[in-house]
Amino acid sequence: MKNYSKKYSSILIFFFLLLTSFFVIGRNLDKPFIGIHDWNGARYGNIARNYIRYGFFTTKFSQIENSGGVEKKDFKFLTHYPTLLPILISVSYRIFGISEWATRLIPLLASSGTIVITYLISRTIFDTKTGLLASLLAFSTPMVRYFGKNPVHEPIALFFASLAFLGVARLLKKEKNSWGLIYVGVTLSLLTTWSGVFLLLAISVVLFKKVNRQKIFKLWSLAFFIITFHFIKVYFDTGSFFGGGILDALLQRTNLGRTASLTQFTLFEFIDRVRLWSSNLFTLSLTIASLAGLYFILKLQTSSLKRFMSGVLIYSLGYPLAFPNATFIHEYFIFYFLLPLSLLSAFAISGIFKNKFAWFTASALLILMVWFERGDYLKALEESSGDRLAVQIGKDLNQKILEDDTVLITPYAYAASRLPHLSFYSDRKITLESNSSYNWIAEVEEKSGSYKVLPTQK
Repeated sequence: MKNYSKKYSSILIFFFLLLTSFFVIGRNLDKPFIGIHDWNGARYGNIARNYIRYGFFTTKFSQIENSGGVEKKDFKFLTHYPTLLPILISVSYRIFGISEWATRLIPLLASSGTIVITYLISRTIFDTKTGLLASLLAFSTPMVRYFGKNPVHEPIALFFASLAFLGVARLLKKEKNSWGLIYVGVTLSLLTTWSGVFLLLAISVVLFKKVNRQKIFKLWSLAFFIITFHFIKVYFDTGSFFGGGILDALLQRTNLGRTASLTQFTLFEFIDRVRLWSSNLFTLSLTIASLAGLYFILKLQTSSLKRFMSGVLIYSLGYPLAFPNATFIHEYFIFYFLLPLSLLSAFAISGIFKNKFAWFTASALLILMVWFERGDYLKALEESSGDRLAVQIGKDLNQKILEDDTVLITPYAYAASRLPHLSFYSDRKITLESNSSYNWIAEVEEKSGSYKVLPTQK
């Protein structure tokens, strides 16, 4: 009876966390792609629509960035990342149709899943109450409540990495089905983005002296195959193993060479920017609590728990630190911090407050502090609308221009910076080159927020 009651309560907690996080994170799911970093939704939504338009066979699962119907020879490829994210979005489109909410549904499901898995990981390595607190803290953060539904790689990758870490935690506890979770998590993470390499490194550190090294070698062999396959595919798409600007993107994001950098900054400026992102999106309350949890972890005599948390930290810090320029510009690159901050903070509360009433009170206070501390900042993110004009132009082009026509959008600087929005909402062939062939011209005056769409012939 006791085991039945425990299993029943676990199921209730599972669905409570899944449904609560789904509705909390899913706020403004159908908002047009006009807000901070919403260009990701427009860009990957456009790629996903091309899977629907041309099919997986014609695209060969490659990421096609053209808008409107074009010939296969004119395909423009995005090669910087693996292809799983837009493929998943295309599945959502196939079921629900093409829309903003169908685009955001995939990261929303992933983030909700991460909340549940955070509970399962913490319950495995700590206990049930610490697991519940860790998950509640996670979905209370502004990071998850805003960027948790952003159609970008980080929420998806963290979900798959969490699956792998759950497998590692179960393996350390000698529970069943551990390796299956590890293999699934690592494989899907590598098919999503390059943070999967740091996931593999983290798992290797945790399990190095715990399992047969041949098993770790098999994981690295799997990673080598997936990464090699991506570059071979890039070669067949573009004629070069580094086609589509993938090497340039790597140099820019790693900050290798001052001329290659997107933005210039010093080490201290980088540290301060990460501090700012962390305090705004995870809150100062959660950050301080996690430092307390780290202190308690370091005091433990249990080496397996220390090793596990070191692996989580290696994964969470590795990707943002390896690509500092991207992290300096895109705050969602530290999305990976969510897992260690939540686990460590919950462990700190459980370590400090042994009395049930005191634990409950401290937990409730910390959740409320995380929820409300940066409320104004979260509100500003949710109400951001800097790309409203580009969305409006895209919708207007869709209504005025025939499917076979091409439009030139000027000035170049505006069109290039808003191309994802213009492509997604117009679904028409767009050119940025004045010496190319086109039937329409859209002249944009960004300062006044006005534009003209005129027929022409060139």
